[in-house]
Amino acid sequence: MSDPITFDQRELLERDLRGQTRVLKRLAQGASLDEVLDTLVEVAEESRPEMIASILLLDEKTGCLHNGASRRLPDFYCAAVEGVKPGPNVGSCGTAAFTGQRVVVEDISTDPLWEAIRHVAAEASLRACWSEPIIGSSGEVLGTFAMYYQTPRAPTENELEFVSSSANLAALAIQRVRYQNSVERERAMLKTILNSVPDALISGHLDRKITHFNRSAGRIFGYDPEEVIGKQTAFLYANPDDYDRLLKMRFNAEQGETLAATEIQWRRKSGETFPGEIVGTTIRDEDGEPLGYMGLIRDITDRKIAEAKLAESQSKLVQAERLAAMGQMVSAIAHESRNALQRIQVSVDVLQYEIEAGSEAREDLERISRARADLERLHDELRSFAGPIQLNTSAGNMAETWRQAWTNLRVSRADRDAELVEMIPDVDLDCHFDAFRFEQVFRNLFENSLAACPDPVRITVRCQNMDIEGVPSLSISVHDNGPGLPEEIRSHVFEAFHTTKAKGTGLGMAIAKRLIEAHQGTIEIGNDGNDGAEFVIKMPRA
Repeated sequence: MSDPITFDQRELLERDLRGQTRVLKRLAQGASLDEVLDTLVEVAEESRPEMIASILLLDEKTGCLHNGASRRLPDFYCAAVEGVKPGPNVGSCGTAAFTGQRVVVEDISTDPLWEAIRHVAAEASLRACWSEPIIGSSGEVLGTFAMYYQTPRAPTENELEFVSSSANLAALAIQRVRYQNSVERERAMLKTILNSVPDALISGHLDRKITHFNRSAGRIFGYDPEEVIGKQTAFLYANPDDYDRLLKMRFNAEQGETLAATEIQWRRKSGETFPGEIVGTTIRDEDGEPLGYMGLIRDITDRKIAEAKLAESQSKLVQAERLAAMGQMVSAIAHESRNALQRIQVSVDVLQYEIEAGSEAREDLERISRARADLERLHDELRSFAGPIQLNTSAGNMAETWRQAWTNLRVSRADRDAELVEMIPDVDLDCHFDAFRFEQVFRNLFENSLAACPDPVRITVRCQNMDIEGVPSLSISVHDNGPGLPEEIRSHVFEAFHTTKAKGTGLGMAIAKRLIEAHQGTIEIGNDGNDGAEFVIKMPRA
């Protein structure tokens, strides 16, 4: 039967337990390793005032000991033991770290383990030291916990238990803090990786409420994380049906995993929608139980634009090939038919002298002459549309070109109440262009307005300076006061052989578009509404 615990022993035990609780509390509060070890030394010295505590930490990379915590050891002593390499005869701590066993030195002045630094210990008035290795859960040495005294002495059983429990507490603190640090490093690395992903990465619980919204998600959707955390992802979908559909396809814990991308429309904070691809998966624990969902969303707006441009380029290439073939055919037809048309015209001219004016035969002759002229014009327009465009550009004034086109229509508008109105205040109209080709463009626009508008006809030309991707450019609007363009024909205006006029080949606007694009410009239908048709030409000045 063991001896009963005395009052002093009970009080000492309670102090030790209170001290350990303080250390564990600091550890639970997330204090740094330095703070936790300093608390451990503090409570140890408070429990045993005659004792001087010290903790040394073993560096995994260098294998050297470094000061971890000490409150009462002199600075010069701490400097002397800093960076010491453990060995079989390197004081109490160096030897304990080397052997992994407790080392008790009752008298430093005579013990051979202290031969190398005995004088430093004597200068610090240290006469006894026992050191306990701090052993990790895997058996590795993490450092040492030492108890110094200023008089030679042997440890009591209670003091040996105390140094052992203190070393165990230090091991717990070191491993816990190092684990926390490693977790924080991994978390920081993971956060860096997630924020470096150019796509939106969004994760959530099984109810699809957002728990993570990476930096790219904020950039793509326009939200700050705090605006969306805790909300269901439905507000990100442009179409509510897609939200429900993906619940079955992607965010269904009972479905098998798939990494196939699904393309849907998404909605930014601004209300703007954009195309995006999503890859969704279920987040599971080690046992395969579902914890939540994660989706990776890629904004494919630029890709869609590139695909559209590629399709347009391919379409233009096909059209160019067709036009080249048509040009060859038209040239052959024009060559063979020109002689026949000339013979018809000669015959008409001769017959005009022989057939009496005003007679029925004379009217038939005039119809033949008009048909010949229409056929010749068709040949000319086909040649203009299908043949290669060779520009002869030079510096000129755009206003002079459209005025010339209007003047050339004097005969066709002679009996009409038609006026060309110019609204070009403070606009520089000097450009580098092919005046002959642009006169064709304006002539087509003016002829269409004259054909579509009842009197009085008012055709207004407006101009303004502008930049197109940093290139100085000119915008020209031609707007009439006619009935406007019906919605059903707006998309066909620039198609070849499409016309709304009783007489016409349907090539005029197609030719105009080709001529403007040859100048690296564009022509589009303006916002004409119900107050007339408007066409807007945009072209670089040089």
